Amino acid sequence: MKLMSKRWLINYALILLIMLFTYIGNRSGVEPGYNPQSRITSLKLQDIDRISIQTADDNINLTRTNGHWQIVSPIQWLANNMTIERILGIAISETDSKLPASEIDLSTIGLQFPKAILRLNDTHIHFGTTNQIGERRYLRVHSTVFLLPDRHLPFIMGGMNSLIDQRLLPRAINFSRLTIGPLQITQTSSGGWQDNNTSSTDQLNTIISHWQTLRASRIQTFKKKAAPLQKITASLDNDKDIDFFLMSIKPNIIIARPDLGLEYHFSKDQYYNLLAVSKK
Repeated sequence: MKLMSKRWLINYALILLIMLFTYIGNRSGVEPGYNPQSRITSLKLQDIDRISIQTADDNINLTRTNGHWQIVSPIQWLANNMTIERILGIAISETDSKLPASEIDLSTIGLQFPKAILRLNDTHIHFGTTNQIGERRYLRVHSTVFLLPDRHLPFIMGGMNSLIDQRLLPRAINFSRLTIGPLQITQTSSGGWQDNNTSSTDQLNTIISHWQTLRASRIQTFKKKAAPLQKITASLDNDKDIDFFLMSIKPNIIIARPDLGLEYHFSKDQYYNLLAVSKK
């Protein structure tokens, strides 16, 4: 009985100690078990408006205007905001694994000749190799080397095909006519759409909507190996035209942008959503 009483007293004492430490932690504003980490940059996401990506294959520059990211070189077109936001997440990443760059042989961790250099405004982030444990990547920011989970570099190494908007004519692009072979869809004064035949408004709206919102399953570099099946032209409100080439319908729909050097791939099931009015 005495042994049991002592055990209960010890348990009560432990409970009281835990409650005391929790109270002290709350009073001091520190969460129990919290280990403060270091952010790799002092940048705020909302302040970043310039991005530069340099790899062995690419040198791509982007800017943010009115909340939308745009590629400004080597081509000029809207960027994939979702991909850009994932890349930007690196600016607020935290880690306790860091060392002064002067204490490390940078050549042994791939930072003498980095795989990629990401510039956010005026802050440069150099990407080295991954370590042997946990697949974390070495990064250098200013004079410090950090270790971070390797989740950002794949988006950077995807190049233009990963960074560009996956939609053919995003809603930010104002156009008044879409010509698909014999089908000519024109915007009316009221903002609706009509064609040169007697197609239903619903069908025309479907085609226009899909050109504005449907995301390609993948984007690849355009290598013209055959004559296009059809030319498609979007007439913009600024009196400029964008030409597309329909390169394939089966097994997949492939629509190329020769001026950008890219081709957009869609399922063949999207034929009546993108290219033609149903006869039904």
